[in-house]
Amino acid sequence: MKIRKNHARKRYRYNVNRKTMNKTRSSTGKIKDPRMKKMWMEDQRVGTNFSEMGLAKDVNKAIAIPSYKKDRLLAARVVNGFLEEELDEDERRVLGLKKPVVEEGPKRGHVVQELEQLASERADPEFRLPKGVVKELSYFLNKHKFNYKAMVADRKNFGQWTWRQFRLKIRRFMSIPEQFNVYLEQKKLPVGVKPDWEEYESDSEWK
Repeated sequence: MKIRKNHARKRYRYNVNRKTMNKTRSSTGKIKDPRMKKMWMEDQRVGTNFSEMGLAKDVNKAIAIPSYKKDRLLAARVVNGFLEEELDEDERRVLGLKKPVVEEGPKRGHVVQELEQLASERADPEFRLPKGVVKELSYFLNKHKFNYKAMVADRKNFGQWTWRQFRLKIRRFMSIPEQFNVYLEQKKLPVGVKPDWEEYESDSEWK
Protein backbone atom coordinates (compact mmCIF):
# COMPACT_ATOMS: atom_id res chain seq x y z
CA MET A 1 0.00 0.00 0.00
CA LYS A 2 1.36 3.40 -1.00
CA ILE A 3 1.95 5.81 1.83
CA ARG A 4 0.01 9.01 1.42
CA LYS A 5 1.95 12.22 2.00
CA ASN A 6 0.52 14.78 4.37
CA HIS A 7 0.53 18.21 2.73
CA ALA A 8 0.32 21.37 4.76
CA ARG A 9 -2.98 23.12 4.52
CA LYS A 10 -2.93 26.19 2.30
CA ARG A 11 -4.03 29.31 4.10
CA TYR A 12 -4.99 32.59 2.49
CA ARG A 13 -3.03 35.45 3.98
CA TYR A 14 -5.47 38.29 4.46
CA ASN A 15 -2.83 40.65 5.83
CA VAL A 16 -0.90 40.78 2.51
CA ASN A 17 -1.63 43.53 0.02
CA ARG A 18 -1.26 41.64 -3.25
CA LYS A 19 -1.47 44.74 -5.41
CA THR A 20 1.53 46.29 -3.66
CA MET A 21 3.39 42.98 -3.64
CA ASN A 22 2.96 42.49 -7.41
CA LYS A 23 4.11 46.05 -8.07
CA THR A 24 7.22 45.45 -5.98
CA ARG A 25 8.02 42.21 -7.79
CA SER A 26 7.54 43.60 -11.29
CA SER A 27 9.18 46.96 -10.61
CA THR A 28 12.81 47.64 -11.53
CA GLY A 29 13.18 50.01 -8.60
CA LYS A 30 13.26 53.78 -8.38
CA ILE A 31 15.47 55.47 -10.97
CA LYS A 32 16.96 58.52 -9.27
CA ASP A 33 18.75 60.02 -12.26
CA PRO A 34 16.26 62.22 -14.22
CA ARG A 35 17.96 61.60 -17.59
CA MET A 36 17.79 57.82 -17.28
CA LYS A 37 14.27 57.98 -15.89
CA LYS A 38 13.11 60.02 -18.88
CA MET A 39 14.64 57.64 -21.44
CA TRP A 40 13.79 54.40 -19.62
CA MET A 41 11.38 52.14 -21.53
CA GLU A 42 9.13 50.22 -19.17
CA ASP A 43 8.14 47.66 -21.81
CA GLN A 44 11.75 46.61 -22.40
CA ARG A 45 14.06 44.51 -20.30
CA VAL A 46 16.79 45.97 -18.13
CA GLY A 47 19.59 44.68 -20.37
CA THR A 48 17.96 46.15 -23.50
CA ASN A 49 17.53 49.52 -21.84
CA PHE A 50 21.16 49.58 -20.76
CA SER A 51 22.51 48.54 -24.17
CA GLU A 52 20.42 51.12 -26.05
CA MET A 53 21.65 53.85 -23.71
CA GLY A 54 25.24 52.77 -24.21
CA LEU A 55 25.58 51.61 -20.61
CA ALA A 56 26.76 48.27 -19.30
CA LYS A 57 24.69 46.00 -17.11
CA ASP A 58 27.58 43.60 -16.50
CA VAL A 59 31.06 45.13 -16.60
CA ASN A 60 32.75 41.76 -17.06
CA LYS A 61 30.83 41.18 -20.29
CA ALA A 62 31.18 44.73 -21.59
CA ILE A 63 34.94 44.95 -20.99
CA ALA A 64 36.35 41.46 -21.24
CA ILE A 65 39.71 40.61 -19.71
CA PRO A 66 42.27 40.36 -22.54
CA SER A 67 43.47 36.81 -23.16
CA TYR A 68 46.88 36.25 -24.77
CA LYS A 69 45.98 32.63 -25.47
CA LYS A 70 42.88 33.58 -27.49
CA ASP A 71 44.87 36.11 -29.52
CA ARG A 72 47.50 33.47 -30.34
CA LEU A 73 44.86 30.91 -31.35
CA LEU A 74 43.13 33.47 -33.58
CA ALA A 75 46.43 34.37 -35.26
CA ALA A 76 47.19 30.67 -35.81
CA ARG A 77 43.79 30.11 -37.46
CA VAL A 78 44.39 33.05 -39.80
CA VAL A 79 47.88 31.78 -40.73
CA ASN A 80 46.69 28.21 -41.34
CA GLY A 81 43.83 29.39 -43.54
CA PHE A 82 40.99 28.37 -41.26
CA LEU A 83 39.89 31.99 -40.89
CA GLU A 84 39.89 34.84 -43.40
CA GLU A 85 42.04 37.80 -42.59
CA GLU A 86 40.43 41.21 -42.45
CA LEU A 87 40.74 42.97 -45.81
CA ASP A 88 41.13 46.65 -46.57
CA GLU A 89 38.59 48.63 -48.62
CA ASP A 90 40.80 48.48 -51.74
CA GLU A 91 41.19 44.70 -51.51
CA ARG A 92 37.44 44.29 -51.03
CA ARG A 93 36.77 46.48 -54.07
CA VAL A 94 39.13 44.38 -56.23
CA LEU A 95 37.59 41.11 -55.07
CA GLY A 96 34.06 42.49 -55.43
CA LEU A 97 33.13 41.92 -51.81
CA LYS A 98 30.55 43.93 -49.94
CA LYS A 99 31.49 46.29 -47.18
CA PRO A 100 31.25 44.83 -43.72
CA VAL A 101 28.26 45.87 -41.71
CA VAL A 102 29.27 48.74 -39.46
CA GLU A 103 27.79 48.51 -36.02
CA GLU A 104 25.81 51.62 -35.24
CA GLY A 105 26.04 53.30 -31.89
CA PRO A 106 23.40 52.98 -29.21
CA LYS A 107 19.97 54.40 -30.03
CA ARG A 108 19.91 56.52 -26.91
CA GLY A 109 23.63 57.22 -26.75
CA HIS A 110 23.21 60.87 -25.78
CA VAL A 111 22.39 59.69 -22.25
CA VAL A 112 26.01 58.58 -21.81
CA GLN A 113 27.30 61.91 -23.11
CA GLU A 114 25.10 63.82 -20.67
CA LEU A 115 26.25 61.64 -17.77
CA GLU A 116 29.91 62.07 -18.74
CA GLN A 117 29.50 65.83 -18.97
CA LEU A 118 27.78 65.90 -15.59
CA ALA A 119 30.57 63.84 -14.04
CA SER A 120 33.27 66.07 -15.54
CA GLU A 121 31.74 69.19 -14.02
CA ARG A 122 33.14 69.69 -10.57
CA ALA A 123 30.37 69.91 -8.01
CA ASP A 124 30.42 72.61 -5.37
CA PRO A 125 31.66 71.03 -2.13
CA GLU A 126 28.97 71.22 0.51
CA PHE A 127 31.04 70.19 3.51
CA ARG A 128 29.51 71.32 6.79
CA LEU A 129 30.55 70.68 10.36
CA PRO A 130 27.99 69.05 12.67
CA LYS A 131 26.03 71.39 14.92
CA GLY A 132 27.54 69.85 18.03
CA VAL A 133 31.10 70.50 16.82
CA VAL A 134 30.22 74.09 15.86
CA LYS A 135 28.75 74.69 19.30
CA GLU A 136 31.82 73.22 20.99
CA LEU A 137 34.29 75.22 18.89
CA SER A 138 32.28 78.40 19.48
CA TYR A 139 32.59 77.85 23.24
CA PHE A 140 36.37 77.45 23.03
CA LEU A 141 36.74 80.49 20.77
CA ASN A 142 34.63 82.63 23.09
CA LYS A 143 36.66 81.64 26.13
CA HIS A 144 40.22 81.27 24.80
CA LYS A 145 40.15 82.88 21.33
CA PHE A 146 43.24 81.42 19.55
CA ASN A 147 45.03 80.15 22.66
CA TYR A 148 45.09 76.46 21.72
CA LYS A 149 47.20 75.40 24.70
CA ALA A 150 44.58 76.84 27.05
CA MET A 151 41.88 74.92 25.17
CA VAL A 152 43.72 71.67 25.88
CA ALA A 153 43.68 72.35 29.63
CA ASP A 154 40.01 73.37 29.62
CA ARG A 155 37.78 71.12 31.71
CA LYS A 156 35.28 70.86 28.84
CA ASN A 157 37.83 69.25 26.53
CA PHE A 158 36.02 65.93 26.80
CA GLY A 159 37.50 64.61 23.57
CA GLN A 160 41.03 65.23 24.90
CA TRP A 161 42.02 67.03 21.72
CA THR A 162 45.59 68.20 21.35
CA TRP A 163 46.44 71.81 20.52
CA ARG A 164 47.15 70.79 16.92
CA GLN A 165 43.72 69.17 16.66
CA PHE A 166 42.12 72.32 18.04
CA ARG A 167 43.97 74.45 15.51
CA LEU A 168 42.98 72.15 12.64
CA LYS A 169 39.31 72.07 13.63
CA ILE A 170 39.10 75.84 14.15
CA ARG A 171 40.74 76.53 10.80
CA ARG A 172 38.32 74.13 9.15
CA PHE A 173 35.48 75.95 10.92
CA MET A 174 36.78 79.30 9.67
CA SER A 175 37.05 77.99 6.10
CA ILE A 176 33.26 77.42 5.93
CA PRO A 177 31.75 80.91 5.54
CA GLU A 178 28.15 79.67 5.83
CA GLN A 179 28.82 78.59 9.42
CA PHE A 180 31.62 80.91 10.54
CA ASN A 181 29.80 84.08 9.42
CA VAL A 182 26.92 83.16 11.72
CA TYR A 183 29.38 83.01 14.62
CA LEU A 184 30.86 86.39 13.64
CA GLU A 185 27.40 87.97 13.52
CA GLN A 186 26.63 86.65 16.99
CA LYS A 187 29.89 88.16 18.30
CA LYS A 188 29.18 91.42 16.37
CA LEU A 189 32.43 91.10 14.44
CA PRO A 190 33.00 92.04 10.78
CA VAL A 191 31.66 89.28 8.55
CA GLY A 192 34.06 87.58 6.15
CA VAL A 193 37.18 88.75 8.00
CA LYS A 194 39.39 86.70 10.29
CA PRO A 195 39.21 88.02 13.88
CA ASP A 196 42.25 90.04 14.88
CA TRP A 197 43.18 87.76 17.76
CA GLU A 198 46.71 86.78 18.68
CA GLU A 199 47.69 83.13 18.47
CA TYR A 200 49.61 81.81 21.45
CA GLU A 201 52.34 79.19 21.11
CA SER A 202 51.38 78.29 17.56
CA ASP A 203 53.28 78.38 14.28
CA SER A 204 50.57 80.41 12.62
CA GLU A 205 50.20 80.35 8.85
CA TRP A 206 48.64 83.84 8.85
CA LYS A 207 51.67 85.61 10.33
